[in-house]
Amino acid sequence: MLAARYALLYPGEVEQVVLVNPIGLEDWKSLGVPWRSVDAWYASEMQATAESIRQYEQATYYAEQWRAEYDRWVEMLVGMYRGPGKELVARNSALLYDMIYSQPVLYEFGRIENPVLLMIGQKDNTAIGEDAAPPELRRSSGIIRASAARLPGGFRTRPSSSFPSSGMRRFRIRRSSTRRC
Repeated sequence: MLAARYALLYPGEVEQVVLVNPIGLEDWKSLGVPWRSVDAWYASEMQATAESIRQYEQATYYAEQWRAEYDRWVEMLVGMYRGPGKELVARNSALLYDMIYSQPVLYEFGRIENPVLLMIGQKDNTAIGEDAAPPELRRSSGIIRASAARLPGGFRTRPSSSFPSSGMRRFRIRRSSTRRC
């Protein structure tokens, strides 16, 4: 979201935009996911445990293909929630979730003047607020479907051998008025 907005505000300072598994490519409000306050997000974050983080990462980032070596990433996050700055970590996470929910960038993509390379895991199923969403929306949405439907100037996909475990796909936005990435 930050890179897209920076490119919009300062197009002369940006040569090209490369987004890897970016946030803000879906409008969860319009899909029917209920709003929740920053305080509610904060309370939820303060309840984070190693097991809840592991379950989320297994289902969301690793497409249920978990290996024991991934536990180090869980422990890193758990450490942030257990340390002396845990309230700040939880508050910043709550603000981030609120921003993703209330300020998606997908509607602004058409205004980016620079070439954009968008790389997204084809198994990515990140769904902000999924736990509060109606059952028919849970895991039915994913970044690929929403962003592919809204990319300006056409796009093409191609599998990437660089990201075999994530099923990464690259979207190259083509514009006749700009040079290619």
